[in-house]
Amino acid sequence: MKKALLLLGMLVPVAVGGLVNLLLPVPGLGAVCFTLLPLATTVFWFFLGRQYVRAPWRGPLAIVIGNAAGIVSLLLYLWQFLGKTDETRNTIVAVVSQLFSASVPSYLTGKAALLLSSSPNYVGSEAKVALQVIALIYMLVVFTCGYAWGKRKQAGHGTERSQHTE
Repeated sequence: MKKALLLLGMLVPVAVGGLVNLLLPVPGLGAVCFTLLPLATTVFWFFLGRQYVRAPWRGPLAIVIGNAAGIVSLLLYLWQFLGKTDETRNTIVAVVSQLFSASVPSYLTGKAALLLSSSPNYVGSEAKVALQVIALIYMLVVFTCGYAWGKRKQAGHGTERSQHTE
């Protein structure tokens, strides 16, 4: 896969997160998209991790580059929500910083973030930050699993070729 396509692929979760946020208010369709699009993004992210095996970048660098949109999103989120006041926060940057995490199945990861809440029925800033961090970790794990699977397949094909040539 070409380098440009791989770099565009890392923006898919941001686009999906935007789509989920856009469609969420639509009755019926919003709930379906909220449920299915993050799962589809997870499958795509695994596939993209496999594709990064053939990228010019190797190992940890490939994983960091593949997840750069998520890393930048988390840094922007931390800057906007922990480093700024409500009056100085840039609304556009604040919204965009949350799109990557909106493509993660939060119905699977959200419970872990609530463990960090100070009250059982209150979602405070700790839980919100934790949700962003957990979303990035989730995507890093999925991408890394895809990358490892691709490496394993690549090594397996190399072994088969060497056995056929002997």
